[in-house]
Amino acid sequence: MTHDLVIANGTVVTPELGAFNADVAADGDEIAAIASPGTLSGDRVIDAEGKHVLPGAIDPHTHHGIYRGLEADAETESRSDLVGGVTTIGNYFRRGGSYEEIMDGYFAEAEPNYYHDYFFSLGLLSFEHIEEIPYIVEELGITSFKWYKNYKDVAPEKFGTDSEMHDDWADAFIQALAAQDAPTTLGHHSENMEITSALGDNPYLDSAVDEDQEYRGYDVLVDQFPDYAETQSMTASGSLARQHGYDDSFYAVHVSAGRTADELAMLHDAGWEITGETCTHYLALTAEECDERHNVNPPVRSKADQETLWKRVADGTISCIGTDHCANLRDDKVGEDVPDSLPGFPSSATMLPLILSEGVHEGRISLERAVEVTSTNTAKAFNIYPKKGSIQVGTDADLTVVDLDETKTVTPELLRSGADYSPYEGREVTGWPTHTVVRGQVAYEDGEVVGERGFGTHIDRPI
Repeated sequence: MTHDLVIANGTVVTPELGAFNADVAADGDEIAAIASPGTLSGDRVIDAEGKHVLPGAIDPHTHHGIYRGLEADAETESRSDLVGGVTTIGNYFRRGGSYEEIMDGYFAEAEPNYYHDYFFSLGLLSFEHIEEIPYIVEELGITSFKWYKNYKDVAPEKFGTDSEMHDDWADAFIQALAAQDAPTTLGHHSENMEITSALGDNPYLDSAVDEDQEYRGYDVLVDQFPDYAETQSMTASGSLARQHGYDDSFYAVHVSAGRTADELAMLHDAGWEITGETCTHYLALTAEECDERHNVNPPVRSKADQETLWKRVADGTISCIGTDHCANLRDDKVGEDVPDSLPGFPSSATMLPLILSEGVHEGRISLERAVEVTSTNTAKAFNIYPKKGSIQVGTDADLTVVDLDETKTVTPELLRSGADYSPYEGREVTGWPTHTVVRGQVAYEDGEVVGERGFGTHIDRPI
């Protein structure tokens, strides 16, 4: 039998089976066969001898459209993702109005522009949004949401909503999510706003920079968002979810502090089922090397925090890695000082290479663990496994062929993002994709994006 596509002679890596030599064949969108090396034939054959074949990477934490509009970001950022082996993203979207009224337009902007598949996670900001949960799940196929603790008290002013997002509102939406027949996921931005607002100007409302104010460096950002404000918020909100039997669907996004990761380990030991996510910048950067380009919330922290996070990635406490990706231009990003600069930066395309370089090559995690945290576990957390995040017959043929020994210097030109800078610019990173395959279509090869704009589709859930 001749298949549409065969990736031959590579070392396939999955968390379930480890590493093994095999041919992988795709027909149409799906994996059709996995067999001994050199035994499958195809209309197109990619020789992966000496390389590793991984499930396509999944970045569950992006913010496409936050600065430039979704239509632009869907095109440029999904194109960039292919360079880094990302075949699926989850995009967080938040608006103050009715999702029932605005989501058709949002889908219309996404559909003709994504090179790879995607799913949406919607921010819950109001009582109106709680009432819309059944419609969002049943009619829109969206089953993941986000609780922005950083918008507590400011949501009416910032979004024009009917709620200040206090605990009575949170209690109502957790009960509404727990009542759904379909499995849902609740992303949680962990931040105690009473603490962070007391330590500086409210960062979520516009404020002018005093002309006489001294330059504020990255240390000011770290001081305003202390680690314990993250830890306390995660634990308190996770406890509320647990009261309604929902802690197994509670997903702590962008864990930045070693203290929070250690707390999460203790909660797991006590039987809690919270899922922990960290981001590549917390694993690859330290506060001492950060400047205006690296403003992000929560901020990058110390070397000690970084090493604790790697420890907790290795031992399973933190089970998913994302990026909190935002595409913005350097001139828009960089302000008068660090706190005055826009939060967020582009990083999806460097997610997998950085985990391979800083994690696998530095001996912090195994290659199998790298696959788990960049693909398989994420697919499970967002209820798209095994369609995504696996290499099995009958699942989507999302594959990344990686040369573990290839070293590249990070540049904007390499990444092809709509952003004109990278927080890792100038850094040498070892371990890069040579080919990225999206549902059986070769979308990136030999340093060129060859995929089809608009080929990506929304993943309706539950699948």
